[in-house]
Amino acid sequence: MASAGVPRLVMRGVSKRFGATQALAGVDLAVHGGEVHALVGENGAGKSTLMKILSGAVPPDEGDMLLDGEPYRPQSPSDGRAAGVAMIYQELSLAPDLSVAENILLGVEPKRGPLVRWRQLRRDASAALAQIGRSEIPLDVPARRLSIAEQQLVEIARSVAIGCRVLVLDEPTSTLPQGDVQQLFRLIRRLKARGLAIVYISHFLEEIKEICDRFTVLRDGKPS
Repeated sequence: MASAGVPRLVMRGVSKRFGATQALAGVDLAVHGGEVHALVGENGAGKSTLMKILSGAVPPDEGDMLLDGEPYRPQSPSDGRAAGVAMIYQELSLAPDLSVAENILLGVEPKRGPLVRWRQLRRDASAALAQIGRSEIPLDVPARRLSIAEQQLVEIARSVAIGCRVLVLDEPTSTLPQGDVQQLFRLIRRLKARGLAIVYISHFLEEIKEICDRFTVLRDGKPS
């Protein structure tokens, strides 16, 4: 259940212009821990731009952001991930020839000096998979040998491994069979129960009704 206290994420008065195009105009968004919040809108409504600002990939022209009540001003996606903001895009970003374990800890590998601590990496990756209830996914298999649904789960495990506080899922069911959709929804409910703030981007209204607690509609870069 979503907390009634300070929201996990607050975006206030966020605006962004690209040349003559006003991509966002004074957008407000608040998402609590333990909440699944849908972000809805047509293509070009500003959803992707808003999430790129959240991730640190694009700077806002105006507005500010708070994480757990503290100012949040990422200068890059690595800043966003370090702060606990994880983005899982429609086009998955696993390294296909690296193992599941290597992908889960990619960029945050446990090291002793310059050397990766491989046993610790495997333990940490196994723990991340256990947290999402998918310990059966083999650690040593290259990511390219996994199904799309399994690759998505590995991406989510990677987010868990960095201690994510805000998880953004961009059209997560667009390439999944229905059976895998329900599997994903069970995982989303599990993460929600653990207190994550989840932003769910989708144009499937039935899914939004099933899995989301609240929604924000963007139209032409503005809340509608």
